[in-house]
Amino acid sequence: MNKWMPIAFALIVFAGLSLRVPKLADRPLHHDEANQAYRFGLLLEEGVYEYDAEDHHGPSLYYLTLPIAWLTGAESFQETSEITYRALPVLFGMLLILCVPILRSGIGCIAVLAAAGFTAISPAMAYYSRFYIQEISLVFFTFLMIAAGYRSIKTGSRRWAIACGLAAGLMFATKETAIIAYAAVVGAGLLCSLVTKNTHLPLKNIALVLVFGTLTSFILFSSFLTHPSGPMESILAFKGYFARGAGVETEHVHPWYFYLKMLTRYRFDGGPVWSEGLVFALGLFGCFATARKKLPDNCDAGLARFLMFYTLLLTLAYSVIAYKTPWCLLSFLHGWIIMAAIGTASVFALIARRITIRNAAIACRVGILLLLAYPVFATYRLARNTVFRYAADYRSPYVYAHTSPDFKNLVRRVGELAAVSPKGEAMYVQVIAKPDETWPLPFYLRRFPNVGYWTDAESVPGNVKPDLVVSAPNFEPDPDAFLSEFYGLRAGTLVALHIDRALWDAFLETRNQSKRTDRADLVQ
Repeated sequence: MNKWMPIAFALIVFAGLSLRVPKLADRPLHHDEANQAYRFGLLLEEGVYEYDAEDHHGPSLYYLTLPIAWLTGAESFQETSEITYRALPVLFGMLLILCVPILRSGIGCIAVLAAAGFTAISPAMAYYSRFYIQEISLVFFTFLMIAAGYRSIKTGSRRWAIACGLAAGLMFATKETAIIAYAAVVGAGLLCSLVTKNTHLPLKNIALVLVFGTLTSFILFSSFLTHPSGPMESILAFKGYFARGAGVETEHVHPWYFYLKMLTRYRFDGGPVWSEGLVFALGLFGCFATARKKLPDNCDAGLARFLMFYTLLLTLAYSVIAYKTPWCLLSFLHGWIIMAAIGTASVFALIARRITIRNAAIACRVGILLLLAYPVFATYRLARNTVFRYAADYRSPYVYAHTSPDFKNLVRRVGELAAVSPKGEAMYVQVIAKPDETWPLPFYLRRFPNVGYWTDAESVPGNVKPDLVVSAPNFEPDPDAFLSEFYGLRAGTLVALHIDRALWDAFLETRNQSKRTDRADLVQ
């Protein structure tokens, strides 16, 4: 098996790339993506970042985007693009595949290939590896913490302990929900100790983890020691997060089975069926094999037991918390992926133990692979549909309050009007709407210097007539002065574009000239 591993792993990496890299800019930015991008733009242009717990989470996302902006030559927010931002989650999505071999000594070659493969083709993993939010980097740092921690415990290596601490610190500096993973790790460790009756702790290595984890998060939250109150603010922020987790003052409250439905079978409003069922079913078998001690010889029973408890505890925690969003699924889904890999390896080991004739055992393994071929291909095809065809379709479980593709038509219209306006991109644009009816517009209007934002019409200055007004549908401008068009912002939400009539007439004239030129060319 070892000689085929590089080829198989290369095919898995190619599958992961095919789902993560193409058409990165096609899907309109989600309002969360645009908001994060705007925050990064401030860091890029002003060189300043100060932690703000209100829906922005930790600083690692912004600092890690800087090298990508530098490599692409972007020196201002205006010069960035969707690809500037989405390249980062693509990178972490691929690292999540490429770094699975760190656990090879603990789960074996077959499980490594299975874990990498399931990560590569998982619809949820592929979709959010193209999404500029903190989640996929949080999952990667969590995996790195666990893998490095395991290597440190097995070998006594201080270097791996330091790597574990750095990963743990980056987790917290990425998103506050890291504490849920910390709790699951501690809980899984305690349960393992109860089962094995072994309470030996490598105290020196644990101290290294705590020191380097604390230093990493402190440096990042303090904006490299320029914002001393940042670390304390990150702790005080939990008051708001605990309230939100309990369902207070939030719209994101869902029943306990919200994630379970996404794992097993999800269908909405006549759309296709989404499922992570292959991973979930094999993950349950992995748990069964771990509990019954039917693991392969090259699989560390202690590690498998820890991963089982960790995955179950993390799944339970996220299910109990009232606040739920689809991307939070990734944290425990990755645990199920590793358990599914252990389950796959356990099936192969079971065949080897039951069938002693070498050729017969090989034939059975090939048969198992052929049986898995269809669900694997079906999962890959579903992942392709998820990230391309249904990338912004409200019927997908991963498309959560997402920006409608029609919104890009509004952006295109603004660009067409700027092309015929004597002011060009210096047009005066008023945006009159609440923030939830505005984003991701600030990102798409970043090239226009004369844009003003107001939440109500009464506060808008009336001394200068705007060229364009973007508003909620209930805003009614002077019909003699403006022509109105309506576009979809997201499912069930419209946004209006009101165009100065003189500008509209100039735009129509250019269209008429173009048609006359086309007819003249046809006659010739």
